[in-house]
Amino acid sequence: MPITLEQVRRFLGRTLQDPYGRAFGKVVGISANLRDEVTGVGIEEGNGEFLQCPGDRVTITGDTLVLAPAWKVEAEEFRKEFDIVTRRLRALDELFSVGDIQKDVYEDLRKQHEDAINELKGKRKEIIDTLSQRTSTLNTQLRQLQTHLAGNKMLHASGEFDDMNYKAASDAIDSGLVRAMAEKKDVESIFGYLQKLDGAQAPPPAQQPQPIASIPQPTSTTTSSTRDPVLVLHVRET
Repeated sequence: MPITLEQVRRFLGRTLQDPYGRAFGKVVGISANLRDEVTGVGIEEGNGEFLQCPGDRVTITGDTLVLAPAWKVEAEEFRKEFDIVTRRLRALDELFSVGDIQKDVYEDLRKQHEDAINELKGKRKEIIDTLSQRTSTLNTQLRQLQTHLAGNKMLHASGEFDDMNYKAASDAIDSGLVRAMAEKKDVESIFGYLQKLDGAQAPPPAQQPQPIASIPQPTSTTTSSTRDPVLVLHVRET
């Protein structure tokens, strides 16, 4: 369900986050259509750069405005579309197999849904490529954070970092590790789902129901009646 301007306007000028708790930037503008549905959100990223995001990436969680990553929105849309088209194809085949749909209508509807599956195959590949790039980025971030954490521990143990600054840095790194690992888990989950669909295609068309052949009934045959034997009596004279 689209989010409305009435729901979002209180976040104007406030910071929004991604689903993993990272501060993303500040809301500096909100666009809405005549139905009051949010169509876009303007964001100042904190470094002087501005970004315009579609309204379907924005949700409200508690008292926080959350901006979902583009890959997550695209993957969820793909999952819904693929589920719908496959369920419709199964239903269509079942109806045709029992003779509830005429052949020409069945073939037209089936072609429409087969074309939709072919389009989804292209979308699936694009999402997989995006997820692969994001996984690589997250792995780099995790490695960098772990390296900084180890270096800070060494310098703190050697007395070169004081306790207060070391703790502040460690807390920030720990939060970064948790958030990056949470996102990586989501990415891997969706990636695994999409990989399972490798080679997925529409099931073969259902066979048209064949009329039941009538079972031949045994024909009754009349047998010719045999003539009763003739009894011959011989009378003997005395």
